[in-house]
Amino acid sequence: MVAVVTFTPAPTFTPAPTVTPLPTERPAPTVEATQTAALSPTEPAPRLAAANPVVQPVPTAVPPVAVAPPPSADVAAAEQYAVDLINVQRAAAGVPPLGQDETLMGIARARVADMVARGYTGHHDPATGEQLARALMRAAGYTSTYLGENWYGSVNGPVAIVDVAMSWFMTDPPHARNILSPNYVSVGVGIAFNGRQWLLVQDFAGQ
Repeated sequence: MVAVVTFTPAPTFTPAPTVTPLPTERPAPTVEATQTAALSPTEPAPRLAAANPVVQPVPTAVPPVAVAPPPSADVAAAEQYAVDLINVQRAAAGVPPLGQDETLMGIARARVADMVARGYTGHHDPATGEQLARALMRAAGYTSTYLGENWYGSVNGPVAIVDVAMSWFMTDPPHARNILSPNYVSVGVGIAFNGRQWLLVQDFAGQ
């Protein structure tokens, strides 16, 4: 039996807000659509705002990383594994495999290196709002109307991040569409550590 004690007058009490634990995994807040025509909408506020510290805009005088250093052997093996898993998923869906494109590999590595160097995550430049993957692909000579990017962050390092990221991508329709789209012919993957989590980027290009 629970005794109830009544105070007169009853004090005003405001309950403390409920604190929801932060997730361990940090899925990508958005994904670029597969068609260039759909790459322009304003990106919504990242779903990870509560999980990641607020990053102040970087002055435009600081350029994005255009060329990443060569990956270590374990990271390179994880990147290759990611390409292989993409093609496993495409084979299961009856879609032709993607070629591993060394230019796209360089772009994907530059994307994760830039996130690490400038302390942000996402598809857009934190200073200018530019869609960086598309800008890098256009600068490299890709003219297809089909360009896309997936990214994911995890506390899991190589090669576990690949399994975790691919499992999540395949449950999220926009990311899965990038992986399975018949409009893409090539892919590049980059993986890097930012001091808190591992970042994985997949960049896709059409013919």
